[in-house]
Amino acid sequence: MCSYVNRALASVVTSSFVAPFSLSTLSVSLPLVARDLGVSAVDTMLSLVAFTLAVAVSVLPLGRSADVLGPVVVFRTGLLVAVAGLASASLSPGFDLLCVTLAVGGVGLAAVFGSNNALLFQAATPDRRASAIDLSSMSVYLGLFTGPFLGGFLAQVSWRAVFLPALVLLSASVFLARGLPAQRTQVGEDFDWVGAVLSALSLALVVWGVSAASPLFTGVGLAALTLTVLYESGQRSPVVDVRLFRSFVFSALLLAAFLNYFSTAALTPTLSLLFQEEYNMTPRDAGMLIALQALAMAIFVPVAGRLSDKTSPSVVSAGGAALLAASLFAYAHAAVSSPSPHLLFLMGVGFALFIVPNTTLILSSVPPARRGTASALAAEARVVGQSLSNAAAVNVLKNYPSLPSGVTALLLLLSAVALATALLSIARYVAMRL
Repeated sequence: MCSYVNRALASVVTSSFVAPFSLSTLSVSLPLVARDLGVSAVDTMLSLVAFTLAVAVSVLPLGRSADVLGPVVVFRTGLLVAVAGLASASLSPGFDLLCVTLAVGGVGLAAVFGSNNALLFQAATPDRRASAIDLSSMSVYLGLFTGPFLGGFLAQVSWRAVFLPALVLLSASVFLARGLPAQRTQVGEDFDWVGAVLSALSLALVVWGVSAASPLFTGVGLAALTLTVLYESGQRSPVVDVRLFRSFVFSALLLAAFLNYFSTAALTPTLSLLFQEEYNMTPRDAGMLIALQALAMAIFVPVAGRLSDKTSPSVVSAGGAALLAASLFAYAHAAVSSPSPHLLFLMGVGFALFIVPNTTLILSSVPPARRGTASALAAEARVVGQSLSNAAAVNVLKNYPSLPSGVTALLLLLSAVALATALLSIARYVAMRL
């Protein structure tokens, strides 16, 4: 039993590292992708949209399938699909194929995310579950930190080399997951195929509409999203449990999480383009500079947890979002002339101070029996925010005559979104006090 638990934990922790690592390493290598595959530097950000959108449209249906089929089956299948997708991406001869193969890898990683916590709960004894999930979370932040740093060094050799560490780790995770017993958690449950298709289609249309600046696609996507909510509210076993959104506090917490990721996800690829295209930095130097944000997150995540325990999580999260907004606003006026590493560090501090208490509040605002669903919805808010952030960045940067002016406009937009996050956090705090 101990060997089974340790192998399950090692496999989950190893795979948890891959998605943030892959996303950040690819972000640092975008200028090289543009030169090698013959596309514009801004258009290469669409590869990130393809990757994160694939995760966004897949994670909830695949998380639900983990309940129906068992987490081990979904987890192992996801690992194999992720290996196939990322390996194919590293060999892609053209940009369109790169986007397609990254999307395949994103679907595989969505299966991993949608099942890993359930796998840990199934494998670990109650006294080890919290520590197991903490290790998995630490692996995510480690991937965020090492991605820009190591990715910059690998990109010096070739942008295709940035996929190598992820492929090695995923292969190791596949090996560790061998022989794990496949146990179904909800025997006899039906899978809501209609809800899965509706939710995936609506999100895809909204993100595509934003990236293409198409009001038609965006409007149709929002209409489909409304239809999804209406349909899911009447289902016995829905993919999306919309009943949770009857609570203003929960809805505000989830919306704040979405806005926070929207205001931060586009920073790494955008600043990578700016540093390399305008400042003539090497991928290695750009990656080391961008890694300051993740370093600040790693340092201040435990600080945010302690502050939340001693004071009010709502106050800490609002303060973090306000600090992020101020840092983004200041950087919008400094980025054209200087990399301003101190502001990059402050952005990471603001993110950490927001995300830890907000996530804690999300999980504590629902009954214990609904925390798995709440956790899945929080993950969905993250990846949808990331997708829309990168899609909006493509749209903004394309509409300005120069990269510096486009980056300035984008940073001002992201600053406004972060400010809205802070205001929403304050409104939620007032609502919780009433």
